[in-house]
Amino acid sequence: MNRLGKQSLSVCLIIKNEENMLRECLESISDLADQLVVVDTGSTDASIEIAESFKAEIHHFEWCSDFSAARNASIRHATGDWILWIDADERLSADSRGNLEKLLKFESKPVIYKVRIRNLKEDGVNFYLSDAHRLFTNFRKIQFSGKIHEQVSPSAKKVGAEERACDVVLDHLGYSFTGDEKLNKQTRNRAILEAEIIANPNSAYTHLTMAHNYKESGKLADAEKHYRIAMDLKQFDSTMEASLLNSYADTLVDLGRIAEVGALVNRSLKLHKFQNAAYFIRYRVALAKQQNEKAIDALETILSNHSMIKSKGSEISTDIEISSTMVCKTLGDLYFKLEKWEQAAQSYESGLQASPDSIELLRALFKAHEKRSDWPKALDVLGKLIQFEGELPGYVNALGAILVRM
Repeated sequence: MNRLGKQSLSVCLIIKNEENMLRECLESISDLADQLVVVDTGSTDASIEIAESFKAEIHHFEWCSDFSAARNASIRHATGDWILWIDADERLSADSRGNLEKLLKFESKPVIYKVRIRNLKEDGVNFYLSDAHRLFTNFRKIQFSGKIHEQVSPSAKKVGAEERACDVVLDHLGYSFTGDEKLNKQTRNRAILEAEIIANPNSAYTHLTMAHNYKESGKLADAEKHYRIAMDLKQFDSTMEASLLNSYADTLVDLGRIAEVGALVNRSLKLHKFQNAAYFIRYRVALAKQQNEKAIDALETILSNHSMIKSKGSEISTDIEISSTMVCKTLGDLYFKLEKWEQAAQSYESGLQASPDSIELLRALFKAHEKRSDWPKALDVLGKLIQFEGELPGYVNALGAILVRM
């Protein structure tokens, strides 16, 4: 063991028929790993061949509807000083590579790091943010528990491991799946969760996970029931409680129970003010009540939080990262609706700083300049639209009208 230099790293994962995901996962991490441990639970595709091409150690495990059991089987083969747990549908963020290497130092005591997970949503643009203990010292008493959404933190606490935050980010693609792939995953997970609730009905975390599963499936009444049970059990710290309050509130918005939402959001923000999820729910509520000014206030707060949360993470366990371009476009549309042409133009221009080639934003900005009778700026935007889309009849007519006015 080299106590002065970089410590060794074992990257562990379990797979089953992951040929579409596995290669990019291993490409993102394999050169940083001193050991790749892949435990297969019954693949019939090319997954094992792909893993072998990265010189991974292949082990086999008979699936028993228990993710922790499979995870623990993988880390038993780890020989590195540190273990990184990753899934096939995750990738180490490119700008996290240096951050990860800096953490691989000698520790005289057990240590677990909480890394940030950027979960790509179905729209392929926005992210649902979460955190999880994925990097930890190879201490044999640190192991996973929970048949699904497994965790190492309970065992780490028992052995007095020090918990730390870090700037390592994993990009997760699993929540962007659609169709049969999504349905099959939800159905499999729900069956495991139902068995877990029967075995341990007073586990707030299991009820929370079940609620998420129902919400993703569109079964909102069932989701609301399990969110409420998780809240009543009062087992979470403030970061998890704030996230639970947000999820419950968001479900109530979907159910149309708007009157019950405000108190939950206020409780969440009282626990942790620096977040986006609660403010996005405020935006949704304001829209439902046709309170455009309040909707604007909520979006402005999200925009001001955006860069800080993207670089340092949120204060809560789960949050959202919304495209700044999308926020600016929505803000501009709200200002436009209120006939605040100047603020609308400023919002659209802010969005174009991040997405300079957005036709949608350019068209919106052109209309805002038209309303302001700012013909030179309208002409400049129109020139860009013609450059991108050609001399469409509508653009040519608008060009003539602007030249006459000028």
